[in-house]
Amino acid sequence: MRLRNTGAWQPGDAPGNRRFVTTHSAEAPLALISGRSLGPVTMSYEAWGTPNADRSNAVLILPPLSMTSHAAGPAGPGHRADGWWDTLIGPGGPVDTDRYHVIVANNLGGCDGSTGPASLDPRGNPWASRFPALDVVDQVNAEAALADALGIERWHTVIGMSIGGARALEWAVSRPDRVGRLLLIAVGAATRVEQAGHTHLELELIRRDPHFHGGDFYHLPEGCGPRTGVSLARSFAHLRYGTESYWQDRFGGQTWYHDSDGCHEKFRAYVLAQGDKVWERFDANCCLVLSETASRATVARGRGDIDDALARITSPTDVVGFSTDRAYPPETQRELAAGIRGARVHIMESELGHYGFMLAPHLLEHHLRLALRQG
Repeated sequence: MRLRNTGAWQPGDAPGNRRFVTTHSAEAPLALISGRSLGPVTMSYEAWGTPNADRSNAVLILPPLSMTSHAAGPAGPGHRADGWWDTLIGPGGPVDTDRYHVIVANNLGGCDGSTGPASLDPRGNPWASRFPALDVVDQVNAEAALADALGIERWHTVIGMSIGGARALEWAVSRPDRVGRLLLIAVGAATRVEQAGHTHLELELIRRDPHFHGGDFYHLPEGCGPRTGVSLARSFAHLRYGTESYWQDRFGGQTWYHDSDGCHEKFRAYVLAQGDKVWERFDANCCLVLSETASRATVARGRGDIDDALARITSPTDVVGFSTDRAYPPETQRELAAGIRGARVHIMESELGHYGFMLAPHLLEHHLRLALRQG
């Protein structure tokens, strides 16, 4: 079945460098925090470098919400763009693929090969609005099953940024014996109220699009999906993940914001184009599932409180933040590091806000090398 009104990767599309593992079947599904279950579950991932004999050189990288497993390598069939960390992952690089076996897994609940709302259920119908709510714990349970299938008992290092950082944190808290080193980038121990509020508004833009149809739009004629809602929601997110000074420097220069040189129209066109790009490569239902998961993220769930949860971490840990991040402000990284025994915290000076780890990857080179080789 070919789905319409989605930018999700679908079976039959070029696989590119994706690899696929079925981690759970319909008969033995993944048990979810909500009390529901999900099966079958397929996890997709990409890999670089060669595993050593006992796979002790395996590094797990967990991407942010809208990024895929294509963290390195060129655009081509199956991959719309170059790898989002292409300057960091490779032979001799900060994440040295001559030394490490690097794995980047696609999010459970996403739309790039791992099971999500745009996947087919056991009867061959798209999950769509019936896809269950997920927790970070559920996503890490699926990732752990992937690691088991790949024969990886313990990660040399787990690296995550933004909501991928929440999953990296969950790995270290729930499975400390399986995490050798930990690098957390632009994330906190729990989602803050303001961040959750912004996410709620974004998702309402999608839900209130008259073409959303409660999430059941894959069968409608092409062009009848919630493009406007998704584009506006992601344009809003893109705008708030930057900073006032970044936008002023890029579109306002040294003068007050005005339209004498067309900057108003340029800025408007740019912001709206970012949302349109997400529509072309993403999926409305996946955006809802992953964003709701992120807005509820807390390492304390079922563990008393945050301090009790963080006390379980035994791996050497580095926490990196950005001085102008409005989604996860620097104090969240300081609070996080303070709760982890022996953790080091590094706040990068940057005008790029939350997107610093994407727009200025060079800022992370030293910290990646440090985290991978410490201890």
